[in-house]
Amino acid sequence: MNKTVTFYYVRHGKTLFNRLGRMQGWSDSPLEEEGIQQAQEAREQLKDIPFSRAYTSTLERCIDTAHIILEGRNVPLTYTKQLKEMNWGDYDGALISHYREQIDSRRFGSSDWSDVGGENLEMLKKRVLDCYGKIYEECEDKDQVLIVSHGAVFLHMIHMVFGLDKDEMFRLMKEHNDTKHPIIHGFAAVFQIRNGNYELLQLNGRYEGFLEDLKAFHKED
Repeated sequence: MNKTVTFYYVRHGKTLFNRLGRMQGWSDSPLEEEGIQQAQEAREQLKDIPFSRAYTSTLERCIDTAHIILEGRNVPLTYTKQLKEMNWGDYDGALISHYREQIDSRRFGSSDWSDVGGENLEMLKKRVLDCYGKIYEECEDKDQVLIVSHGAVFLHMIHMVFGLDKDEMFRLMKEHNDTKHPIIHGFAAVFQIRNGNYELLQLNGRYEGFLEDLKAFHKED
């Protein structure tokens, strides 16, 4: 049977650790006032989407964001550890400024934290794909689903799941003097799974045509 499921991806609102510049993987910190406002803005942006179900990371910052978005709605919300942020191991909760060289060599290089008790990309990809595969099986054709998760998870999904070039994404941002985080707090993206195939449809917070430029680069490559 042919089946298409559409996912609306929200990154949790800004937290205390975000402001303090601490690594925030499986550790947690509360939403700040700005983060609550970002969740409320996401609620307004998504108010007309008839969600059939919703899924959130089990971390507090995502749970609180999900509850704000779904306030007043009768949408079943499922908590799943598979949507948690990437695990930074020993660096989870660390001040980035104190370990800049060690952290940046992994964040912008290997993306491998397994030697310090965290995850690598294969570990992350396995749990993320397993999670979406389960959700897809649970859904009916044309269902629309809310996902509340994390920034690094979706950043890695750009290439792991959608097959787009993450380096080209950063190049395009730099070309347009775009210094925001690649995955914005609040309503961040829309993607679909159609018969098991993933496609990124919308990436918020970028200039108009950004996603088309990114996909064009992929096709040429």
